[in-house]
Amino acid sequence: MSGLRLLQLGDQPGFEVASATLGGHSFERHSHDEFVISANLRGEESVWLDGRTFDAGPGAITSYNPGQIQGGGVAEGQPWQFVSLYIAPDQLASMLGLQRLEFERSSERPPALAGAMADAVERVLGDDAFVRQRGEEHLTLLLAEIARVMGVRLPQEGAESGGRIIELQDWLAADLAQQPSLDEMAAYAGLSKYHLLRSFQKQVGLSPRQWAMQLRTRRAQALLRAGLAATDVAHELGFADQSHLNRHFRAAYGVSPGSFQRALR
Repeated sequence: MSGLRLLQLGDQPGFEVASATLGGHSFERHSHDEFVISANLRGEESVWLDGRTFDAGPGAITSYNPGQIQGGGVAEGQPWQFVSLYIAPDQLASMLGLQRLEFERSSERPPALAGAMADAVERVLGDDAFVRQRGEEHLTLLLAEIARVMGVRLPQEGAESGGRIIELQDWLAADLAQQPSLDEMAAYAGLSKYHLLRSFQKQVGLSPRQWAMQLRTRRAQALLRAGLAATDVAHELGFADQSHLNRHFRAAYGVSPGSFQRALR
């Protein structure tokens, strides 16, 4: 089985994720305008980069700066599976709170990090909107870890972010049906996406998406207690449909909205 799945993340072009399953494939020497970050999951890849060669087997992460000449692949008949991120230079710098950056190392082998990256990519390629959004959050945090592993220094978090997180919580709570994107939340808080997620997790113990979802299910519980029909509750709180409400309500409280209402009678 072979194939390629590709998806744009975020509100603007410049951040794409890909998952590929290929057999005995090789790429001619080429370059990209974007940063390319790949995690090899299966197959012994031989990489050619700027006149030198190296191997990147399963568990390896490779990083390519914009404009670097690259090529390579696996031997004929060998299965090959990997995930890749393609990120415009200004986007990656903005996400991490930097003015500019360049990777110092082209290849490292942190298997746990490669596996986490693959898992996050699979999440953003899925069908469930909440799972996709959580996958985007996870990828953003993983990008900071990848930057450290590959040799990029990140700025320290500022103490002033605490008040911004509280303001963001108030903004999210004021209209739970709005469900802003990660880009919009970062812009509202005046923080990079990475520092927003790090600061929110540190201060609240959840990601912004998780916090908003637990508040939505809590509000749903109150509306169901008041006798509002589950379909109306789903619409009021911005769930895609009643099944979406059912899934998250059951995960939080162990029962469906209908069972919860019947138990109150």
